[in-house]
This record gives sequence, structure tokens and C-alpha cells, in this order.
Amino acid sequence: MNISSSGLIPTSVQTFSITMICTGTKSAETMVLIHLYVSTKEKANATIVKFKRNKICLKGFGNESIRLSPNYFGSSSDFALGSVLTLITLALFVVIASAYYIKRKKREQEHTYMTALYDSNPHMFLRPRFARPPSIGSGSYATIDDLQKNPPSPTPYATSDCCRHSENNSNYRVSYYASSQVMLISQVSLGDPRLADPSQRISTLTVPRSAIVIECLQEEGIFGKIYKGKYHQRTVTIKTTKDTVSKRLLNLFLAEGTMMFGLDHKNVLNVLCVNMDNPTKPLLVYPCIGRGNLKRFLVNCRQRKDNTTVSTQILVDMAIQILLGLMYLHSKNICYKDMAARNAVVGEKFDVKITDNCLSRDLFPNDYFCIGDKESKPIKWMALESLVYDQWTFPTDVWAFGVVLWELSTMCQQPYADIDPFEMSTHLRTGYRLAQPLGCPDELYAVMTYCWLQNPADRPQLNQLLAYLNEFYTALCRFV
Repeated sequence: MNISSSGLIPTSVQTFSITMICTGTKSAETMVLIHLYVSTKEKANATIVKFKRNKICLKGFGNESIRLSPNYFGSSSDFALGSVLTLITLALFVVIASAYYIKRKKREQEHTYMTALYDSNPHMFLRPRFARPPSIGSGSYATIDDLQKNPPSPTPYATSDCCRHSENNSNYRVSYYASSQVMLISQVSLGDPRLADPSQRISTLTVPRSAIVIECLQEEGIFGKIYKGKYHQRTVTIKTTKDTVSKRLLNLFLAEGTMMFGLDHKNVLNVLCVNMDNPTKPLLVYPCIGRGNLKRFLVNCRQRKDNTTVSTQILVDMAIQILLGLMYLHSKNICYKDMAARNAVVGEKFDVKITDNCLSRDLFPNDYFCIGDKESKPIKWMALESLVYDQWTFPTDVWAFGVVLWELSTMCQQPYADIDPFEMSTHLRTGYRLAQPLGCPDELYAVMTYCWLQNPADRPQLNQLLAYLNEFYTALCRFV
């Protein structure tokens, strides 16, 4: 029940109990004094409550509660017990009232004008005066033990850009029914196309080497390279490996690179073709998307290496597009398992597509860690059940999507930057989550926290998230 000046204030009623165990070696009656001290920063407002009770133990009854007959105490004792219960209720009321007082004072001291943005980036969410104060403090991390199940209705926020962007992408605005109840979701691990033998996919996608023209190197990792080139006069992105790559990594490269084979959705990027003339250096060819990798694009915007204006509407719109792509994968019974900004690309008109995670470990080594096995995993995007039990389901993708929302609102800051990967499961198990980003509206942060609920069945479904984000996007446009 301790509430220190730097700790978290309870947002709901909390109770405590004191157990005094009898040894059973003798019969005795002991007076117990309970001293309750409630204080705030203003010492004059300290409240002290003292009350007594009798602890009775009987010989031969140890380590258990003793139920005495009603006539044992007599009428005066009954009155004393009633007084004790009344005092306990009063004490709890004082604690809760004091906590509320402290919390209100802290809220009043918060700045309600636009906060300083990450790395002085001008393209962040704006945070004007709220209709109600923020519900989460400004600490390093937030807890979600007492989150309410129903998100607040979105309110309009000022932005630096009008909704002209919605006109360019009105073709993907779809209406989905969001059920009022969260449905129970099966915890059986779902299909993963990376686990299937890619040989049949490769044979279908194989084209002659003469059809592919490599032009210039764009990115290079430890064992992979990405080129810009041409395929039948079409500008494409070409992924390949280095000569030193092991057979295991080569097989992983082909399995992950062709995982989207056979899928057709405007928010999913599929591989165009494969060339296997040199089996140790296969070529995977993809459509070239204007601005390239979403994470690199947002980081460049944050670091002012790219002068593109990214408004609140655009970022929410990106989230909706990623969600639509993820919904399509789930409709095909595919659990993506690695949803992150690094595994998406963005076009000139801010159209976003989910890609495979081929070469992601190589090009984004700080996002993957090996814990307990030889496989590198996106530890800080993974749900608790994935970390502990290696269980992957639709709700684990929902968790990762919550981290993607956090990435978008921070222009791709690194999540849990100061948490050791080996401590992530303990960190999440104790209820800690990513804190509310600077300038992020309360309503959007609420969506993230619902995605990070510990019980997978309590997390929202994708159609519920889509309905809410569409409503939030509409509120932004209506305000402008």
C-alpha cells in the first residue's frame, strides 16, 4: 500500500490483509495495535489511524484460523469487533482519497501545451490541452494492471496537415463490424509459411538470369545485399546473399523470401520472381516501393535526414494499412510472427505494404536477440506467451501490432531500449509496458495498451482495432 513520491498511484481500490498465525503450543489472548499512517507532500495533511483488536489462539490449533462461537465474546466484544471493521473501512477510504488527491495534484502540474518532441522532430503527434488529464504518468514504463476494457472515444487533435492524404487512399477505406465482446481465441499455434519446404514455391517463381538486370547496391549486411535493378524494364529491388553464407542461413533466406508467395493484397508485398542459376547466391526480386523500408524512412524523418512532412493523419493512416495487411494474412490462417516497422515498405503517396522478413536479422541486428536457442528472435516485439512458451497465435500478432503503433508514434525509436533481452519476460510478467510516447494522444496510447494485455483472450481482435483507428482517423480529419 506504500505510495512514494516517485511511485505509481493506484487507480482502483486496493485491499490488504494481515495474517497472524497461531503456533498451537498454548492458549493466549494478545492485544494487537494496528497503526495506519497516510501522508502527502504537505505534512500538515498527514492522517494517522490507530485501532486495536484481540488475537486469540487456542492450544492445539496451529497455523489455522479459529472460528469462535458468537457467545464467546459477549455483547461488548461484538461491539468492539464492529468498531474495528468500521475503522478498517474508514482507513481504506482515507488511503484512496489521499491517493486521488496526490494524483490530481500531479495532473494539474502537467504541461498541457505541446511537449518537446523526440530529437526535436517536427512531424510528431501534437498534444493540445486534453478534455481530461492523461491517465498514465511520465515514468520510464507504465503498468496495465487496472486498465479499463472500453477505450475512450477519440477526440480531435490539431495537426500540421489537412486530410488531403485521405483522398489519395480512399480506395482502401473498408468498413468492418467491431463486435462489442472480445471473442475467445484459440491458443493453438497457427500456420507459418516459413516452415514449409520452399522448393515448390521456388520452382514456380524461377526465371532466367537474363531477365534480371542488377544496377546499384543499396544496402549491405553481414551475409546479405540489396540491389536496385530492372526486371522486364520494371524497376525492382533485388535481394541476394554473400558467398560466405552458411547452408542454414541460405535455406532461411529462401524460406523467408518466398513466404508471401500466392498472396494478393494491396497492403502485402509479394515476391515477383527468383533466379537460382547460382545456388549459393540466389536472387529474389520484389517490386520497388518509392520510399523504401518504413523504419529507415521514419528514422530519417526524425533525424532530419529526410524533409518529408509526416503528419498525425499520415501516421494513423499507415497504421490502418498495416492492420489491413495483417488482417489479410490472418484470413489465410497465417501467423506473421515478426510484425514490425522494419518489415514494411512505404511508397511515394505513403501507401504501406507488409513484406517478408528476409534479411531483417542481417540489416537490423539490434532488433533481434538469441535467448536459449540458436534462433534470433524479435524479443522486444514478442508477446509474453511467445517469450515464455514459444507460442504464436493471432493474439501474439496483435501484441506486436501494438509495438508497431508505438514505433509510428515515436518515429521508430527503439522499444525497451534500456531493458536487457534476458529480462524481458520478467519485465512483462510483472506488468510493465512501453510508456506513453511524448506527444501521443491518450486515445492512441490506450489502443496500444489493450494490445499488450497479458491474457491473449483479452486482447482486441484486428477488426475491433480497425474500427477504432478508422474512427480516430475520421475524428482527426473532421477537426481539420
